[in-house]
Amino acid sequence: MSILEHVKNAPMSRVQIQAVVLCLGMNLLDGFDLLATSFVGPAITREWGLSPSQVGVLLSSGLAGMAVGALFLAPLADRVGRRRLTLTGLAVASVGMLGAAVSQNFGQLLACRLVTGAAVGVMAASLPVLASEYANHRRRGLVVALITTGYGLGAVAAGLATSFLLSPYGWRSVFVCGGVATAALFALGVRFLPESMDYLVACRPRDAITRLNRILVSMGHSRVDELPQKATVSRKAAVESLFRGHNAQRTVLIWVAFTAAMTAFYFASSWTPTLLLKAGMSSQQGINGGVLFSLGGVIGAATLGVLVSRIEPRRLTAAYFFVAAIALVLFSTTLGSLGGALVVAVLVGFLLNGSVSGINVIVPTLYPPESRATALGMAVAVSRLGAVLAPLLAGFLLDAGWAPGSMFRVFAIPALIGAFATALLLRADRLRGNARASSTTPEVPKSVTA
Repeated sequence: MSILEHVKNAPMSRVQIQAVVLCLGMNLLDGFDLLATSFVGPAITREWGLSPSQVGVLLSSGLAGMAVGALFLAPLADRVGRRRLTLTGLAVASVGMLGAAVSQNFGQLLACRLVTGAAVGVMAASLPVLASEYANHRRRGLVVALITTGYGLGAVAAGLATSFLLSPYGWRSVFVCGGVATAALFALGVRFLPESMDYLVACRPRDAITRLNRILVSMGHSRVDELPQKATVSRKAAVESLFRGHNAQRTVLIWVAFTAAMTAFYFASSWTPTLLLKAGMSSQQGINGGVLFSLGGVIGAATLGVLVSRIEPRRLTAAYFFVAAIALVLFSTTLGSLGGALVVAVLVGFLLNGSVSGINVIVPTLYPPESRATALGMAVAVSRLGAVLAPLLAGFLLDAGWAPGSMFRVFAIPALIGAFATALLLRADRLRGNARASSTTPEVPKSVTA
């Protein structure tokens, strides 16, 4: 047994738990930094007289930066290390948040949000990997679920910070709060966040053996004299396997479902406070609606994590999607009632974030081990298109005179598309299973599928 397998079969040490807690805190601040604009957007609009389409561009800027960071910067983790890239992302995010706090016009704020989004994109891609690599085999599922909830908790924190800071100190104070907190976590990361042992073994930087032994000793394990043998994996082969045989249909359906989930989720998470304000509620009531949406999202992801061991993941996720579409339509009918709107906001957040989490659970069950990470990474990258376009489209529709209630009904359509695509995943595999069972001469597959 290699030293890595020995560590991952043993109980988690204090160093491992510490690394996971730091990753959770960093993911929480990612959610804060990325969605802060959703809560302070109405105040910025009043001060600068922004049009709805400009607000849409502003809300999408962080998501666009996040897509760039995840696609083009996050892969650098395999060259410079997960720890170094994560800490760099924290530093840049802090600068972007503090820059937003002192921006004097729309263009400056937009640039700062792009920078912050790129940094968040880097961390969003590296933190789950780093945390899962420090978890042992027994706790890996729990650790990944905890990291997923961090983003929603960060959005809740952004809403609460806005509630306390906006009235006495103005919208800039929310960005200062996020920037200072991110800088403080950067300092903690420099001191306490270890490098991934998997990275040290797989990529073998110059001082890999020294750094690995330092980590092993801190965890209570013995030193090693040489690095474990590494397995070679062809990324090209992993990518090609996604489009061979039955995997091609699976991949397309996953992309459709994930894009639909991101479209509906980021519309609601970005625009809910502003749309509640436009529907006649106060600024504080709009912020409360956004906080409750995010809180519902945390509960929805956690609940799906419990249910998925009892209900087939594709069936459960399709149900989440379908009921989310109904909840969005219901939301459009309750905007005139504060109590009803706030209750439904929790339900919408519960179902939409649960749908996103469901896709993350489904992907590893559909592909063989050698292509699972590639399949999820490509699906996340493609789905960012929906995340970026959703706030933009909402802004243009508002500019065209659409009422807030109509907006929620429009974005119920992506949720229905997600339900249909996820149900097709289950149906297609059942049909293939029936065909294999009825065949007298088994077919030799041309590619490996799960």
